[in-house]
Amino acid sequence: MGEGARRVRRRAGLVGGAGAARGAAPGDAGVSGDGVGASYDAAAQGWRAGPERMYRRLAEAMAGHAPVEVRDARVLDAGAGTGVAGDALRRRGARSVVAVDLAPGMLPGAPALATVGDLTRLPFRDGSFDLAAAAFSLNHFADPTDAMTELHRVAGALVATVFAPGWDHPAKEAVDGVMAGYGFVPPGWYADFKASGAYELDPAGFEAYARAAGFGSADAEVVEVDTGLGAPADLVGWRLGMAHLAPYVAGLDPEQRQRARRDAEEAVTGMPPLVVRMVVLRAR
Repeated sequence: MGEGARRVRRRAGLVGGAGAARGAAPGDAGVSGDGVGASYDAAAQGWRAGPERMYRRLAEAMAGHAPVEVRDARVLDAGAGTGVAGDALRRRGARSVVAVDLAPGMLPGAPALATVGDLTRLPFRDGSFDLAAAAFSLNHFADPTDAMTELHRVAGALVATVFAPGWDHPAKEAVDGVMAGYGFVPPGWYADFKASGAYELDPAGFEAYARAAGFGSADAEVVEVDTGLGAPADLVGWRLGMAHLAPYVAGLDPEQRQRARRDAEEAVTGMPPLVVRMVVLRAR
């Protein structure tokens, strides 16, 4: 489990649940296997410099929809990335936050506890948490039922977000197009992810998955969030730090990287600010 898991075991007494003992391979439920984990690990520095700003705003919005009282709650930040969801819930009074993610390089440091793990077989005992927060992690699964069942096993309630069906921003295509001119080819896991339709979780579908996972009640709604990103440099930083692009960008020589960023900023000039529509699920 690595150093992060030892910290969790030592300080929280949570490690060693049923999920860790099952024989399923990591990522059985979707595209969450080694390719994704390695890409996010390699993207960690670029992510913190760019996309984290957007996801921090979205996490703050999500935290306001928790289905249970956050103050004094034990929280699992599931598919935590750099831990922005856990940070948002800690600011609202959570007693403790444990972050779990496939990519060790993405995981947050103190005050969060952190461990590497797969959402389809979590290394925690039943009922270890009062609330699980899954901020844009369940959309990595073509079918999130197994992951949500594990979240139900370890936590009494769930708040989760995915991008709303049909949401897009022109900077995504523009920046990817500029980078293609510099030799970028999307990695296989990203092509599979896009082809799987994993983004397409509308409120009714998200609720249905939650009920199938064992949650007794579930409600979801579309929420619109102004991320505060609108300048060309902000939009380009968001895209170049994403996991499918950041490792490639980091491999360019400094002159190429500077030129690519300049070309991308020119391509997105005049585009609208980044306002995200997301589906927020509350289940318990």
